[in-house]
Amino acid sequence: MLATTPTQKPQFIWIIAAVRRDCPTIKPVIHHIAADSEQEAHGTLAHEHITFFAGRIRQEVAHA
Repeated sequence: MLATTPTQKPQFIWIIAAVRRDCPTIKPVIHHIAADSEQEAHGTLAHEHITFFAGRIRQEVAHA
């Protein structure tokens, strides 16, 4: 009997610090965004914010 391991792309919670473009003197706000890539996470905020990578947390997938 052969066991197969699914090859799933890991999903992450990206921690992004962001400052609004119209208020650059305000402190950065930390956002937690579920996304497949860092670029995708930045993209959700990039239109209105200047964004900075602050970290990532891997989401574990439980298999029965």
